[in-house]
Amino acid sequence: MIFNPQHSETERTRILQQEIDRLSAQGGGCLQVPPGTWSCGSLRLRSGVELQLEAGAKLLASEDPELYAPVGDHDPSITANAKLRAFLWASGEQNIGIRGPGCIDGGGTEDSRPDWSSAQDVFRPALFYIQDCSGLRITDCDLRNSKWWCLHLRRCEDVLIRGVVMDHSWPNSDGIDPDGCRNVIISDCRLRCGDDCIVFKSTQGDDVEHATVTNCVLETNHACFKLGTESFGNFRNITVSNCVMRGHVAFGLYMKDGGLMENIRGMNLVVETSSPWPILLDAMARYYDEGKVAGIIRNVALSNISLSGAGRIWVEGPEEAPLENIRLQDIDWHVNGAIPQPAETKPTGSARTRSNPDRPPYEEDPAQVLAIRCPGLKLSGLSLSGEGASRPLLKQFD
Repeated sequence: MIFNPQHSETERTRILQQEIDRLSAQGGGCLQVPPGTWSCGSLRLRSGVELQLEAGAKLLASEDPELYAPVGDHDPSITANAKLRAFLWASGEQNIGIRGPGCIDGGGTEDSRPDWSSAQDVFRPALFYIQDCSGLRITDCDLRNSKWWCLHLRRCEDVLIRGVVMDHSWPNSDGIDPDGCRNVIISDCRLRCGDDCIVFKSTQGDDVEHATVTNCVLETNHACFKLGTESFGNFRNITVSNCVMRGHVAFGLYMKDGGLMENIRGMNLVVETSSPWPILLDAMARYYDEGKVAGIIRNVALSNISLSGAGRIWVEGPEEAPLENIRLQDIDWHVNGAIPQPAETKPTGSARTRSNPDRPPYEEDPAQVLAIRCPGLKLSGLSLSGEGASRPLLKQFD
């Protein structure tokens, strides 16, 4: 009996891994997780194997660090929790499937959540770490209580994530992080996350290309949709559409470590936010005094956006590479509050940055859209209502 309530976590981990390996070796198959709570350690997913979580089934991540092995790493100078461990992981596999309606639980409950300062010293594996895989399908399941990034996909291709529900609140508990991935579809998901909901990255310099996010509800006190921060490669041909965003930054492009972002589209978005800057397009070097180029942002269009909140839009490029072909159109903004005094400064996008203390205080200008080194920005159909309806629409700085 594969699922036996009498098994210890160590026994269950061994038995489940043997079954996954057996199914893959015989050409693939489905491993059904029956109703009940089944705790175990880290499992390696294999080619051709689908986990089917039946209604009432919960696959629960063990609290025992001895049941996890390191599966990857980050540069600790720019990313927290640099030695990666994960509950479910795969490397170099093809055609992996995860589907519901049951759930996968990382064990990071609300009442056990550490604060941000102590979280770096707590054992907290990612829920998923999938690298160098193709043909990944994660559909119609519940992923909850992740202690770190929930779905970290590195250098994966042909990815479909559809109908997924996430609910977690721990520090650094991003929702979906396609990292150096290509051909990615994320649709019909509902995410409530302790950090960014959906963030495309390039932590090892791999290009991110051909991706779409659509028909999702995203809730967080950080970024709902973001490209970049700790990223070194190029981002091309990415869209987000038909989404509801609640929380903080709705749409953020953060180019800090070199590379290119081009052909990026956001459309048909409904946003509720308390952020002073719910939309940011920002190419500024991570460390202003090291002489490195931040990167290039060009060919970005945001359109048909309904936004409620007191904040504004910040667009900024570096002196050596001003932003090119940026378009903002048909934005219906209910500005339900005044600009804070003193005006909020621009967020850095990461704790691991160093900003020029002598930079001009652009944020003190009251305009709804601040564009710094973005010649030719095209702004049309920006409609303001509410307390901030009398603000100037646009101020451009060289």
